[in-house]
Amino acid sequence: MCYRIVFVILCVININLIDCKRNVFPCGPRYACACENNTDNGMAMDCEGRGDLRLSEICFDISSKGFASVVLRAGRNNLGNVIASDLKGCENLTELYLNFNQISIVEQDTFQDFHQLFKLDISRNLLPVYSGNWNSYFLPNTLKTLKVHGCQHIVFLNASLPDFDDQKNLSSLTMDGYPNVLFNFSKITQLSLSGLNFQTYCNLSRIDNKTFSHLRSLKVLNISACGIDSITAGAFEHLHGLEVLDLSYNRQLGMKAFANITYGLQFSMIGFLNVSFVLNTFGIGIEVTVSDLCYFWNTTVEHFDISGNRIEVIETNALILIPHSMKTLRIDMNKFTFGPYLLQLGCMKNVHTAVGSYLNYAFNPIIYTAEHVKDFHRPPIDMGQNSCFYCNKSFLKERAKSSEECLYFEPDFHNVYDGPRLPVKLENVIFNDCNFFYNFILDIQFNFEQTNNSIRFIDISGNVFKSLTGYFGHLPYVEIFNISRCSIKTIGPDTLNFTSLKVLRLSHNELGSQMADPNRSNIFDKLQSLQDLDLSFNGITVLFSPTFAMLHSLIRVDLSNNNIERFEIGINMLSNLLSLNLSVNSIHTLSISVQHQLESNENINSTFLVDLQNNSLTYDCNNQDFLHWLLKHKDNMFGFDNYKFVTSDNNVLNSKKFCEDIGNLASRCQSYTVVIAICCIAMATFISLVTGGVIYKNRWKLRYFMYMSKKRYFGYRRLPDYTVIENYKYDAFISYSEDNIRFIRDEFIPRVETEHVLLCIHQRDFLAGNAISDNIINAIDSSRKTVVILSNSFLKSKWCMYEFNMARMESIYSRSDNVSLVIVMIEQVPHSAMPLEMVRWIQDNNYIEYTTDQEGNTLFWEKLHNVIKSL
Repeated sequence: MCYRIVFVILCVININLIDCKRNVFPCGPRYACACENNTDNGMAMDCEGRGDLRLSEICFDISSKGFASVVLRAGRNNLGNVIASDLKGCENLTELYLNFNQISIVEQDTFQDFHQLFKLDISRNLLPVYSGNWNSYFLPNTLKTLKVHGCQHIVFLNASLPDFDDQKNLSSLTMDGYPNVLFNFSKITQLSLSGLNFQTYCNLSRIDNKTFSHLRSLKVLNISACGIDSITAGAFEHLHGLEVLDLSYNRQLGMKAFANITYGLQFSMIGFLNVSFVLNTFGIGIEVTVSDLCYFWNTTVEHFDISGNRIEVIETNALILIPHSMKTLRIDMNKFTFGPYLLQLGCMKNVHTAVGSYLNYAFNPIIYTAEHVKDFHRPPIDMGQNSCFYCNKSFLKERAKSSEECLYFEPDFHNVYDGPRLPVKLENVIFNDCNFFYNFILDIQFNFEQTNNSIRFIDISGNVFKSLTGYFGHLPYVEIFNISRCSIKTIGPDTLNFTSLKVLRLSHNELGSQMADPNRSNIFDKLQSLQDLDLSFNGITVLFSPTFAMLHSLIRVDLSNNNIERFEIGINMLSNLLSLNLSVNSIHTLSISVQHQLESNENINSTFLVDLQNNSLTYDCNNQDFLHWLLKHKDNMFGFDNYKFVTSDNNVLNSKKFCEDIGNLASRCQSYTVVIAICCIAMATFISLVTGGVIYKNRWKLRYFMYMSKKRYFGYRRLPDYTVIENYKYDAFISYSEDNIRFIRDEFIPRVETEHVLLCIHQRDFLAGNAISDNIINAIDSSRKTVVILSNSFLKSKWCMYEFNMARMESIYSRSDNVSLVIVMIEQVPHSAMPLEMVRWIQDNNYIEYTTDQEGNTLFWEKLHNVIKSL
């Protein structure tokens, strides 16, 4: 239970020795090691480089666990000599690594109880393995793999190899390579003498027919970096079961030894041959000739590596001798130039992978001082080569006929061009970082001759193709195309015409300007099978919906590390889109259409994934919908813990604070909305009330002005030279209630209206067909006085009150100082029953009160008559 607690603590503080993502837990003495359960009842313990651990401590801890099998890595601990008691408790080890431990002695009985140890690494120690006195009898006879390389502290001039005859099961041996010794390991199937590793030694110099003649069971031979400068023709002819041969980094060997190498390999089962870097780095380029490949055709090589040999050209017809068994060809770090051999690539008819990375590579000059071989013109070493029958013209012509795509050129051929012919089974073409500088412009059409070629993977990244607007035809099966890091600025609308293309890598180019032009951004229209598109690091600022409109099969889009601010393209047609990488842009939000389409795609297919890391996601009320969508789908957001949200006052929230505050944001935004709405309603109500009050207070004034304006502009106008008296048609307009009609008819009209006084009575003088309001205004305006017959019934009539108010407005605004409104009160009317305007008028002006008293009645009619006649 304690070790699990320690494991959690180590994961929290991110100790590099513990891989918390795997099923790894701290173990061993003081929990200094890292363990992992690797089988049902097995364990792997890594105690390498702990420094203060003793082997006995580790084994005691292992014995207490009770595992049936254990793999122990205890290298780099400066353990010193090993005695039997040190390994007590480790008897169940299956693999033991004790490299780099300053071990000089291992006791005889150390491994006597080890019955399942099949792999032992005691390399890079101080054991006298090659002194001739080293006794290897202490090794358990269960070993299958043994590493003893790098165990010399001095180089022995007359080295002696140890005797492993008792190791009946030993099949894989890694040791140092000494010259002039007999490798008498008849049961070894894998032998590595490589001098490439740190603190290892190999100096075989010359390999002849006897060097490996006793290794009858050998299948894998690694003699890389062994200082080999010559190989005789029969050096490998006894190794009939040889499948893998590594001769790389023998800088003095050269390509002229290739004929002798392949001569012996004719009698083997060779499948992998590595002759890379067999020349020094600096020097003039070389030519691979027909004689170099003379015996190569008769081998069973499937995987061939000839990288780093300064090859500039291949002799015409030499490729005819490539074995038909070859499937993989590596030619990295050479210096190939154009030549007729390029028209004979079809001779390699079964090659399915061609790798030529870093062609024309400029090596660091400092390497020159570190290389042992600096003689650019040293005399050739006699390899004992014989003339080869297979170099003659008749054999080459006959062999060329075995493949329809293989051409034979006569020695005196001139100006031959037949178009590029590729191996018919070629599937993978990798020529990245080759310093190719080409512009494929519109008028260039590049058609491959065989329309049934099998190319599926193309990687030409890291070159320079600024303009890629030409046409490339007859590549119907290409599924992956990598042209990233090519400084591409322009791609033609017909260039990417690969109907089967599924993955397109266009990162680290300069397509930003083209993507921002709606007339030139439709470069993907013919890629209807495309599933994965990488447009990262292109300086893209704007995207248009038609750019991706035809990519119906698109699943993943990488637009990271651009400068996109608004991602609002319509992706409604992209029903399969599930992965959208928009990290390191200037994105503030995602449109609702993008959100809905991603959700829809998830329902149809599987979970969608969006990466919005290192963007300035807006955190405010206007972006609430997107923020809530983001929170809802945070499990779909790659790297969500690293998201940053920018508030309106430029504060930055991390994802944790965002999750805590998003609920408060909704309430804050809602309260602001309510407050604003209430304030707006209150303000509108207030303004309405004030406006209504003002209008109501001045309603009669407004009505009066409206009607007067109407009359002034559309009705009758007085002539300017008329007198005031002549302008009035009536002397008085009589305003009365219908209830007072008998008073008007029996008393008022007979007593007031004479031949010199003309009254306007609405029942008699109003024009039929006119509006009542128009008749009232005309009557008031055309009468010198308006006489209001005030009674209780008058106050109840709206038209009577209308006549009073219009007459009042006329008197105030049109008659200057002349009071044109006369009130006759024919009965007692209390002030409380009168409207405010009438009360104020009576208070400010005199009125005539009607009476039935004889003297008062006479005085009333005289006074009324005088008022009507007065100006």
